[in-house]
Amino acid sequence: MTTTTPATTHLAQLHLDLTNRNVLSDLRDHTNLHRRICGLFPDNTGTAPRTAYNVLYRLERTENTATLLVQSTGITINRTALPAGYTTNPVEYRDLTPLLDWLNPGTAVRYRIDANPIKAVSIPGRRGRRTALRGDDAVIWWQQRAHRNGIDPTLILDNPNPPVLASRNGAQRAKIASVRFEGIATITEPTALRHAITTGIGQGRAYGLGLLSIAPHQH
Repeated sequence: MTTTTPATTHLAQLHLDLTNRNVLSDLRDHTNLHRRICGLFPDNTGTAPRTAYNVLYRLERTENTATLLVQSTGITINRTALPAGYTTNPVEYRDLTPLLDWLNPGTAVRYRIDANPIKAVSIPGRRGRRTALRGDDAVIWWQQRAHRNGIDPTLILDNPNPPVLASRNGAQRAKIASVRFEGIATITEPTALRHAITTGIGQGRAYGLGLLSIAPHQH
């Protein structure tokens, strides 16, 4: 019997130059940012790069900085495909395999995710719609998703982000609800957690949502 070794999961960290016109254009519209990121991967697989390589990303913003985290499976980004001056420092790379192999039941971790907590609302005689959740409803949504994906949150901090702006088919930009959940959790199902880390959680993954990051929690 043969076993297949899981593909390596890569994380690239890009410190963006906020004076660069390409960066500013991408930050104004996450459709542009999505295309930019997909352009950093081969497009000869027959499927979209995001699907072929499980591409996930998250934008970390402060008042004066923007850091882009890009996670992928099998291969990492091609930094030479970035426009000149897109980053202020060399791209930083990390192999996440040791972290994924370290996952064990009962282990405490710190976590962070920008997610799109929504619920489907049925409308008689019409197509249903999705409604964004806030406050306690959003926290309950995250608790349910966390439990399904192998962790039991013991501390949850929820912070609504500005809506993610993304144009669709050249139409007016859509506003996608985003909430940052972070805190401390205990691993319950390592296999489910590994799958969640490598493939993402929830909706909006093309627009920088769903990337779950964890790290050991130092008591």
